[in-house]
Amino acid sequence: MSTSPRRCALSWQAVALTDIGKVRQLNEDSLLARSDIGHFVVADGMGGHTGGDVASQRVVSALNDLAPVDDFAIFVEQLEDCLLRVNDELVDRVAGTERVIGTTVAGLVLHQAFYFIYWCGDSRIYLFRDGRLRQQTIDHTYTQALVEQGKLRPEQIKQHPDNNIITRAVGADRQLFVDMDLRNLQAGDQFLICSDGLDKELDEDEMEAWLAQGEGGIETTAQNLLDRALARGGRDNVTLILVKVVPASSGSQG
Repeated sequence: MSTSPRRCALSWQAVALTDIGKVRQLNEDSLLARSDIGHFVVADGMGGHTGGDVASQRVVSALNDLAPVDDFAIFVEQLEDCLLRVNDELVDRVAGTERVIGTTVAGLVLHQAFYFIYWCGDSRIYLFRDGRLRQQTIDHTYTQALVEQGKLRPEQIKQHPDNNIITRAVGADRQLFVDMDLRNLQAGDQFLICSDGLDKELDEDEMEAWLAQGEGGIETTAQNLLDRALARGGRDNVTLILVKVVPASSGSQG
């Protein structure tokens, strides 16, 4: 577990875990957990060996190279430019072939009294606040589109035969659209960032119950979530980052 430097009224703790699962031969997930600057990312690659793993690792590596700047708007611009560059790299890598290598991305940046989220694909960010778990991202998937069109109920998604089709990914198309949002942060917030290997094994009520229990701290909670997903079959790679926001110590700098 790592703890952020004490530079503002809020601090945070984070735990990051990944597992190949019980079925796959390759872990195509990658993660970034930069507690020192409050930047956390999960990327779930697609494309098989030398494809999905390369794509997710490339996104995480590029995002890790971003340096924090005083002007947060500039940081957001740099982040978007970074993802666009990686997208072009991945598209160019398979140019002239029928292959597609790509990756989802779900990122969280903690900044002063705010949290910034960005995502592309079906990796998710959840917020646990006041005892309730709420998904902060909207999946870029075929089934989610059906829900928005009124053709499918949310509770039918997991049973739908095409629930694994994503409609956006870094590297999937020359044009890349990444959703972004800036929202208010408060002490006690917990964020769960995960690949679909977790949320396809556990439903939202189960994840909420584990977070509400909270015994043993976030390390135990994160391990319990991973273990439960694996016990359910671990049909995909499972990656998760759990971040807890806490008041900075009395000696911290605002």
